[in-house]
Amino acid sequence: MTDISTSLVKPASDIPDGFASLSQGVFHASTIVFPDVASFLHRQAQAHTGYSYGQNGTPTHYALANKLSELEGGGYTVLVPTGLASAVLVNSMLLAAGDHVLLPDSIYGPTLETTKTLFAKWGVRHSIYPNDIGAGIADFFEDNTKLVWTESPASNSMEMQDIPAIVAAAHARQIKVVMDNTWATALGFRALDAGVDFSIQALTKYVGGHSDLLMGAVSTRDEAAYHALRDTAELLGYYVAPDECFLALRGLPTLALRLERQYVSALRIAAFLQSHAAIAQLNYPPLPGDNYHHLWKRDFKLGNGLLSFSLKQDNLPAIEKFVAALQLFTLGNSWGGVHSLIAVAPQRAPKTGWLLRLHVGVEHVDDLLADLERALATLD
Repeated sequence: MTDISTSLVKPASDIPDGFASLSQGVFHASTIVFPDVASFLHRQAQAHTGYSYGQNGTPTHYALANKLSELEGGGYTVLVPTGLASAVLVNSMLLAAGDHVLLPDSIYGPTLETTKTLFAKWGVRHSIYPNDIGAGIADFFEDNTKLVWTESPASNSMEMQDIPAIVAAAHARQIKVVMDNTWATALGFRALDAGVDFSIQALTKYVGGHSDLLMGAVSTRDEAAYHALRDTAELLGYYVAPDECFLALRGLPTLALRLERQYVSALRIAAFLQSHAAIAQLNYPPLPGDNYHHLWKRDFKLGNGLLSFSLKQDNLPAIEKFVAALQLFTLGNSWGGVHSLIAVAPQRAPKTGWLLRLHVGVEHVDDLLADLERALATLD
């Protein structure tokens, strides 16, 4: 008879069949086992569609990737540890020494920094183009331009881009286009439908929705590019834990509900701020009168809870006083969850002064408006 210590090492057997749940199972694994030598020796052949090693995916990983591809309107999705890792993955897969990449002047700061530091060190050259250039981006192309980055709206300034025009100009020269679509998610704007080659997002934000996970994703409809992304992610050592995947899967069923509520609340708050005497400038493209409302109205189906503004008293003591008076907007450097947040940042050059960014959560909008009104009153 087998010793009990040996029996305890083996997986449990005789588990009843017939279990069904509305919740995705969480599978933890580093080692994947195989029935025979032949399947073991050919395990890498199924690394992108099956199971070869824990880093390459478990049923929990595939469940999330498949749901995100469905959200994007079809295609393939690669999961990575953070939103920034999504940007690094696309650059790493597409760019080589001697290549040229274009980034808009409103791009997410860390995306720019990794391009300027890591990829410049590896021989990739970058240029910055005006955010609102549209089809005029063709004037910035070089013979070795391989990739155009876009982000619309930008996550601080809320500046928007003419994505279809940029895509058309880039594709005419066989140049790939990637879009950071974290602000809208594919519920608000289907980047792949607009011809974008790679749609990235920080799942940390709206997909997760509860400020308790870090993850990113890259989606594409190009099967060959998907396999290249998977291969590159493996070379970079990227891995996402199944528990994080479960948290993202938990957020997906309420994604539309949360966005719809936050969008409605943000519209009211944006309208209030736009007409307030203490506000110098309000940035929220879904609001009529915003400089980019025409692009948002043409291309987007849904807004969200992220907006920014500047105060007429554009000095740090006034900003500190205003932020200290808030009770429901917590000071924190992220967004996309159910809680309302405020962040403070210097304006990006050549602008000067300070920018305040609000993330509108799911709290009752009347309470949020009262909180802002009280805090703004301290500046009178």
